[in-house]
Amino acid sequence: MVSKEKLKKQVEKTSSALKDGVKKVGGKGRHKGVVAHKHCRICHLPIEVKREPEICGDEACDKKWLQNKKNEKMVRIAFFFFALVFFAPLILSGLGVF
Repeated sequence: MVSKEKLKKQVEKTSSALKDGVKKVGGKGRHKGVVAHKHCRICHLPIEVKREPEICGDEACDKKWLQNKKNEKMVRIAFFFFALVFFAPLILSGLGVF
């Protein structure tokens, strides 16, 4: 069972956080009073809504995010290259050139 003291501290902490005037998201039920935020794409820590890129700013997250962007670019280039290699003969044979 949860002790009364621990529960009281948790309730006080939550109520003081809500009284601080932080912008809250409107909602119904259990989501009422949730602070508007996003999560870091790498470590999933809460960050501000307007943060771009959507990472927390930690050095490790920054390096990982840059590496992911580089990998995405390489995959995109490889996809277009292989699509060109696959469709070029089909298009050229349809035109009667090949």
